[in-house]
Amino acid sequence: MPKRFLATDLEVLTVTPTSAVISWITRRIRHGRLVPEPYPTDARVWLGAAGSHLRLVHESSRQTAFHKVTITGLEPGREYHFRAMSGDQQPTPGMAITNRRHSPERTHRFMTLTPPPGRYVETIVLANDSHLGEKRQGIVLGPLPTSVKPGPGQKDYAQAMFTTMLDELAVRHGRPFLVLGGDVTSTGTAEQAACARALLDGYGVRHESWLAVRGNHDRPQRDGTDPFAEHFTDYQAMCSATTASGLRIVGLDTTRGSGGGWITPEQMSDFRALLAENHDHPTIVTAHHPATNDAAMTYPSGPQFMLRLRDRIELQHAERKAHGLFLHHAGHTHRMRRDRADVQGAGAEYLEVAACSSYPAGYALLHLYEGGYLVNFWRIGGDDAAAWQMRSRWQAMGLGPLFTVGSTNDRNHVVLKDLSGLRPSGMPVPPELRV
Repeated sequence: MPKRFLATDLEVLTVTPTSAVISWITRRIRHGRLVPEPYPTDARVWLGAAGSHLRLVHESSRQTAFHKVTITGLEPGREYHFRAMSGDQQPTPGMAITNRRHSPERTHRFMTLTPPPGRYVETIVLANDSHLGEKRQGIVLGPLPTSVKPGPGQKDYAQAMFTTMLDELAVRHGRPFLVLGGDVTSTGTAEQAACARALLDGYGVRHESWLAVRGNHDRPQRDGTDPFAEHFTDYQAMCSATTASGLRIVGLDTTRGSGGGWITPEQMSDFRALLAENHDHPTIVTAHHPATNDAAMTYPSGPQFMLRLRDRIELQHAERKAHGLFLHHAGHTHRMRRDRADVQGAGAEYLEVAACSSYPAGYALLHLYEGGYLVNFWRIGGDDAAAWQMRSRWQAMGLGPLFTVGSTNDRNHVVLKDLSGLRPSGMPVPPELRV
């Protein structure tokens, strides 16, 4: 008897010190459809510590096609094995990166994270590519099916995803400081920029609760107006903020006239001067375009889509001299990926964060401790968000997510670093970090 559905896209999505999120989808066999139909099924997950028997930890008869199971009560630094089922099928990984030989999705094993040493300091949100006002997801190339049209009830998907993320951050995560790494809007119009500012003002006060930089989609209009500057920051102008813990956040505008990026000499000079004021101060940088050759050479659109070469290298040299600068956040590629620095002795991690507007549709939480930091990727929750995530998964004829979802280690990792220059913000320790 032929299969009625496929259980696929298994992902060990989020791994914290005390929890794990395992997700997969169930869909109909394609039969020539470019966007396969969802197929609602039940969900079951068994889990056990390495060396022990599996036990049933989740069972749901609720029929859905997008399955996301959160397992809590785990121990830090411990290996676990698991099995998931929908109906009579065990989901399999559907992406090249999740189908690697030693991936948790292939081995059905994962290791919970061990928090860095020292006191918990603060949590920061890294997000980007909300594309408010967007009508289709993906690159539109004439009649080619490279973009995905929203389904019924999904017309305003970009704003719905962004609003849901803000609500989730406020209710579930205690309203941490939000860093937006560009492409806040779809085309940078006055309406889109005003909408973005209104939503963010509802989240908190600019540079006290959030900071946003420009992306290539937020560039000035052809008529010479610049709505993004009216509501946020001038073109090619640096901005900065300091959080409750004393963390310095620097935002750079890397946009040019097209998809690729640059940094003007004036802004680069301002950046160098700011870092030189206190080069040991704990600092993170956010800029829309990734800043490494590793990122440029591994993205399908090639180096011309990235920050230009001379600015990539000059920026890394400037950041290497600032000993307190420990992370550089970028968007633009819609992928979750840890990049390799080009400059010898670089002390910062170069991290691309996936888009919040489309698959895998989420944000990264940066948990700071005196002895380092912990990164976790979270997918935006809710039934409407899940429906759009599943549909947007098929952009670029289903190939787009092969480059965006990243490995479990890209999405969840710990970096040991001396951050003793920060002070505890008073923010409660998140539940997933309490050990």
